[in-house]
Amino acid sequence: MLALVLVGLGVTSLSMASGSLPDVRLLLARHSMDDCRRLAGLALGAADAETARARTREGAKGLDDLGL
Repeated sequence: MLALVLVGLGVTSLSMASGSLPDVRLLLARHSMDDCRRLAGLALGAADAETARARTREGAKGLDDLGL
């Protein structure tokens, strides 16, 4: 989920463990840049980290498919 938020904030390069790459690639493929910006806005508007995670999870597509 954090990759979606980071892309929405304008990050263009991500570093991760090689085992995470397939899931992150799939999530990014399922979300447009507008989706990522919307998710970043939800996270930034949250009062705390827990609320930011919950809002991002609600707004993201396909997390359950990946077991996230």
